[in-house]
Amino acid sequence: MKKIIKLIDYQFQHRHQLTKAYDDSNSMRYLSSNLDIYIIGRFDCSDIEFYIIKGENYSYTVILIPISWPNQSVLRFIVDHKPDIIHMHGNHIWKQYPMYAKEFTKSLPRTKKIFSGAAHSKGNSDFLSYFDRVIVNHKIQIPIMRCEPEKVIVKKRCSDPIIFYPRKEQRKIYDFVYVAGFIPWKRIDLMIDYVAKTPYNLVILGDPARKVNHYKFIVDYIRKNKLEQKVFLHDFLRQVEVPKFLAKCKVWVWPNSKPENPGTLTNRSVIEALACGMPLLVGKQAFKDTEFVRNGMNGWLYGDINDFRWKAENIIFNYKKMGKDSSIINEHNFNFKENFIDFYNDLYQNL
Repeated sequence: MKKIIKLIDYQFQHRHQLTKAYDDSNSMRYLSSNLDIYIIGRFDCSDIEFYIIKGENYSYTVILIPISWPNQSVLRFIVDHKPDIIHMHGNHIWKQYPMYAKEFTKSLPRTKKIFSGAAHSKGNSDFLSYFDRVIVNHKIQIPIMRCEPEKVIVKKRCSDPIIFYPRKEQRKIYDFVYVAGFIPWKRIDLMIDYVAKTPYNLVILGDPARKVNHYKFIVDYIRKNKLEQKVFLHDFLRQVEVPKFLAKCKVWVWPNSKPENPGTLTNRSVIEALACGMPLLVGKQAFKDTEFVRNGMNGWLYGDINDFRWKAENIIFNYKKMGKDSSIINEHNFNFKENFIDFYNDLYQNL
């Protein structure tokens, strides 16, 4: 049985982000029972915590290590496990990652190493030289990863169909929903400005704790513009609760600003919106080169405020039909079995 360590040396804010994760960055629950899998991340805990995640046909272990642990302790902990495969997920600019990769190569010469970048991570030739495989979310990333092209494999993001699927909700409370953390580059203020010029309302689903000062700025921005009855803020939800919340909304929106991750053209929340059967009303600057939107079919790309207002009216009128088309696009382009289960089983078993 192959022993695999998935290392995400990042401080998680909630235990269930790893222990009950259903996204393709963390969850290993569908993979072959012939794999012995450990997922490791950091948490604000006083001592190391172990969680054995079991299901009908799977079992894997989540390990939360204290944020106070020095990097050398993390290294020793992983090396002592003597894994067959180390899968490092994160960003190459994290200072500890080049040190980890170098030490794993030295101390575990027979261990295979995989890197999958987070957010805008592009990698660099020195760092990526330590890895046997590099996973990207889109083919346009291959030339910018600065390593041998044959190392790079493309895996599209996808969402767990047991959690993310269209839910029936009798009453729609919100016209538009914007799923975004309260951080400046999400341009929540811009999204508010556009919706304010329409007769529709907006709810923003995010985590206020991530950037408290910016959350306060958004609260004040809504109050200053007297939009308390039009723009609503909703606190962080666990993944399993998100689909039920989205069922209360008609349309998933995104501001017309530069993409959050221009090197990946992906965003996990939009995949989840497609899986939940939501139409999309999104800015051209962020989505014009993506597979998410078929303009006029499952949503609209918009440009300026006048374009937004016209397309907002159209999509609200047609949101049920367009939402069904989103589900079709999700199944065809981001199929979970093909892009997650089959992908990782094949990668881990044959590496």
